[in-house]
Amino acid sequence: MNAESTPRLPFSAAILAGGRSRRMGRDKSMMEIGGIPIIRRIADTLGGMFAEVFVVANEKDEYERMGLAVVGDIHPGNDSLGGLHTAVVRAGCSHVFVAGCDMPLLRPALIRGLASLVEDWDVVIPVKDDYPEPLCALYGKNCAPHIEESISRGRLKMIGFHEHARVRRVEEAVWREWDAEGASFLNANTPEEFEKIKTISMRGEPK
Repeated sequence: MNAESTPRLPFSAAILAGGRSRRMGRDKSMMEIGGIPIIRRIADTLGGMFAEVFVVANEKDEYERMGLAVVGDIHPGNDSLGGLHTAVVRAGCSHVFVAGCDMPLLRPALIRGLASLVEDWDVVIPVKDDYPEPLCALYGKNCAPHIEESISRGRLKMIGFHEHARVRRVEEAVWREWDAEGASFLNANTPEEFEKIKTISMRGEPK
């Protein structure tokens, strides 16, 4: 079955684009690989897989000019956790897949694998090197009040609310069957990381 005939997942997808790109020194989401902005690549990948795709960002104009749906933070100034809260609340489906705006190597096989494990879980999150990957995970609507509570207490750690949620941790032995190199988790935080991503991208990795 090819990508065009594969049914879309019955979930939403959100791209968090509210970061300040301090280490990169410029807007990571608009950096280009093969003449295509990173965020466009991510949106195209997710758009072929999910019922709904939107960007969470407070500066909307540039993304809207690209034809992307954009929503602003409900609680601005709360780092990625604020973006996650907005993604969960604004999603039109029971669960939302959340990715960073600088992750152009997301593998559909990994995403579909994670989505297949949703069942009754509030969070389905891969674990790499013993640390969860919160910007390549699925979140259910039940997470919203727990995330909001964390924000109200100034606890902005992305996984800080997990103790109050039903969390399905997906260990490496499982997710590496879908993404052997862990390319999905690579992000362009620094120029060196961006060069690595470009090198892998040029190899034509499997979808």
